[in-house]
Amino acid sequence: MTIEWTKKARFLHILRDGQAADRPLVSAWRHFIEAERDSELLAAATVAFQREHDWDFVKINPRTTYYAEVWGNEYDYDSYDGVVPAVAKAQLATIDDLRRITTRPADAKPFLEQLHTIAGVRRELGPEVPIVQTLFSPLAVLEYLGGHRTLASYRPAIREASPLPGLLAANPDEVHAALRNITETLAGYAKAALQAGADGIFYAVLGLARDGYLTEEEYEEFGRPYDLLLLKEIAPAPVILHTCGPEAHPERFADYPISALHWADTAPGNPALTESFIWPDSPVAVGGVDERLFASAGSAEEVARQAKKAIQSLAGRPFVLAPGCGLPLKSDAESLRALRAAVEKA
Repeated sequence: MTIEWTKKARFLHILRDGQAADRPLVSAWRHFIEAERDSELLAAATVAFQREHDWDFVKINPRTTYYAEVWGNEYDYDSYDGVVPAVAKAQLATIDDLRRITTRPADAKPFLEQLHTIAGVRRELGPEVPIVQTLFSPLAVLEYLGGHRTLASYRPAIREASPLPGLLAANPDEVHAALRNITETLAGYAKAALQAGADGIFYAVLGLARDGYLTEEEYEEFGRPYDLLLLKEIAPAPVILHTCGPEAHPERFADYPISALHWADTAPGNPALTESFIWPDSPVAVGGVDERLFASAGSAEEVARQAKKAIQSLAGRPFVLAPGCGLPLKSDAESLRALRAAVEKA
């Protein structure tokens, strides 16, 4: 049977069915901090970026804080550090505050804004462009609620800077109760996002698996169980799991019920894409190009070289070509064009 390789057909063949298509998928994503507090503006910026580069799927990048806002965190949107605004008020000031992390409805205002963004992108791009919505893990949300941005990209892994180790050690029972409530809340929202028009979920555990941050035992107790509960609720929708930065241990997530696994394969301490061949269940690999290359002009040739190498190394296998993390806020258009063109030359 001859397959007509539309964007939707290629997306489903690779991410739902786990099968190689006529070529790899390719996509890239970035934050639009000037637009991210207004659902219509964020939808418009996302659509414009898609129309400029013709990615195989759209990953919506909401503001990083919207999950924590559901429980009442407040931020100073006039003061950003990269893509994260400064904390004005955090919900977890003391151990006792864990009891206030109860379940929230899927139509809580910050969630509702994102549902409107999904619907707006879908309306503008039509049914054939796949849309993936971003969802942070329950443990990452808990860290945000403690007033700390979860580790991401190349920021140093400083265990003492995070409130999580102290919370986990001081009152594990209350932490588990809070994580259960966060998981239940996120599950309801993820289902609403799929109903609003998303085709899949980009599930970010961020840098919580990085060396020097949480121990592997801590993540096994407080991260993995809630990841698995939430992923079970999202099934059977395609899920791309992202573990962020250097030494991010993607192999620890290879047996999760996910469609694909995204990591910065060019970052120090991380395995090559080809190592995914021997992992349990071997989810589709996502990556191939160092996201830092896009920050400056003159990198298009190196982007093309890394992309070609990645595509060749996974020839005959389902694959998603992408930067190792979100793009810099100011990205070189020529380098983005080189990334997009790489799959057509494969």
